[in-house]
Amino acid sequence: MTKQKAGKVLSVAATDKSGNTSSVKTVTVTVADKKAPIKPVVNTLTTKTTKVTGKVEAGSTVYVKLSGKFIGATKASRKGNFTVKISKQKAGKNLYNFEDKAEKCECLKKVIVKK
Repeated sequence: MTKQKAGKVLSVAATDKSGNTSSVKTVTVTVADKKAPIKPVVNTLTTKTTKVTGKVEAGSTVYVKLSGKFIGATKASRKGNFTVKISKQKAGKNLYNFEDKAEKCECLKKVIVKK
């Protein structure tokens, strides 16, 4: 059997040496996602920006952090696009954008606010 995608519905039956076949059982395949998310692509931020936008792995949750505090979060679309509303920031501020609230993945993206 080839690898199956998560959520795939399979019908399974067993046949013994005598040719007797069991009743069919339907199962849903559960596949663990062990792939680390990619680094977010974040669009340029300026002192006039009121939202952080970009692209990440589809369906993932995106968090934005400033000065050690979470300032926003959202779930990415099926195409991986995201938008997180923020207040205007001063030039030179560092915002961090990532997909793992525990910050344990290598998907951290540092973005500096430009004039």
